[in-house]
Amino acid sequence: MSSLRILMYCNDSRGLGQTSRTLNIAASLSKALEGCSILVLTDLSTVGRFRLAERVDYVHLPVLEVKDQAGQLFGGLNIEHDNKLRLRRKIAQSAIKTFRPDVVMLDESLLEQPDEMRRIVDCVRDELATAKIIWGLSDTLGAPEWVMQQWARNDILEVLTQCADEIFVYGASRVFNLAEKYQLPPAVAGKIFYTGYLARLSMPSRKVSENVAKMNRNLPLVMLSSAGGAGDSAMIDAYLRFLEKKNDGIAFQSFVVAGPAIGPHEKRSFAQRAQKLPNVMFQRFGKHTLQYVRFASLVIGAGEYNLICEILAHRKAALAVPNLKQQPANFCRARLLQELGLLKLVSPEEYHPAVLQEFINQTLFNGPRLAQKPFYEGIPLDGFAKLAERIRALSGSSPAVELKVAS
Repeated sequence: MSSLRILMYCNDSRGLGQTSRTLNIAASLSKALEGCSILVLTDLSTVGRFRLAERVDYVHLPVLEVKDQAGQLFGGLNIEHDNKLRLRRKIAQSAIKTFRPDVVMLDESLLEQPDEMRRIVDCVRDELATAKIIWGLSDTLGAPEWVMQQWARNDILEVLTQCADEIFVYGASRVFNLAEKYQLPPAVAGKIFYTGYLARLSMPSRKVSENVAKMNRNLPLVMLSSAGGAGDSAMIDAYLRFLEKKNDGIAFQSFVVAGPAIGPHEKRSFAQRAQKLPNVMFQRFGKHTLQYVRFASLVIGAGEYNLICEILAHRKAALAVPNLKQQPANFCRARLLQELGLLKLVSPEEYHPAVLQEFINQTLFNGPRLAQKPFYEGIPLDGFAKLAERIRALSGSSPAVELKVAS
């Protein structure tokens, strides 16, 4: 086990979601698999702000252009797009050849870059004949019709058939049976291993604890988290407009988080509005932001995977506001969890101060603060432990474990 090497790859040009999840997995594996070494490839520009676990390091890839909420392209080197792709590929291939991993874990975000995806898996197969290739997928990637169209366009099923030893789904088949819903052929469906949700129950950082200590413990806390997706600005604006009204005397405090998709000018404007309101804390999204979920009575967000895992881990009441067209995975996830009674889903068109007024009043003062335990039956939250068990089995250090252990 001391020689086990794991390479993890994810795209995350803006936001923190994919890289944050990848680094959390790396930290968990580092702790569970004694002596292993883990190298993370990511294009997250702020990856250097993260504190890495022992025996975990990263290589930063050039950032690809992305569009902000105004539709403007930004990000990375001022060179041609093809040259950026070529540079990323050269760096990734060099890391693979030099690090020579025993296990390669590829994040779902790589599926959005078909050419890069194929060159990476070809490099692994050519250089490391015995390396295990694992694809890591969220609990759901979106509505079946949309996902199957995208996969057909990029020949994803062919890649998963030929270049995947296993497919880790960070969820549960009870919530979403990915093989069934996406009509996967037996050759691909047989590779799926449901880890369960990657729920963390670690202690909050010192900074988070200090900030929480400054809050009024006699008032319930509403947390609004925008993590870098479409509609972040509208979500925060509607919430602040709600707070700027009388609210019929509802007494609570708010923790508002501005995601990286919000520009600096707009962020300053939101901060100034929040500063004028009582019992409101405003800050930008950071690596410790989701740790505040455990202290909230109600969480509002777009239904992104990492936030949902925190909500499930701490059984929090939640309101999800995903955009169907621009956040298909978030919308599908929120709809599934609403059907299980674990949160409430509203569309961006329905999300306005009057709806917030009614929902917050009902949730904070006329209903249970925590989701009822029966709703959680059959939803495994031990994804990190199951994932480590499976990697240990694949590396040959323990007896084989049956697929689909977590359902």
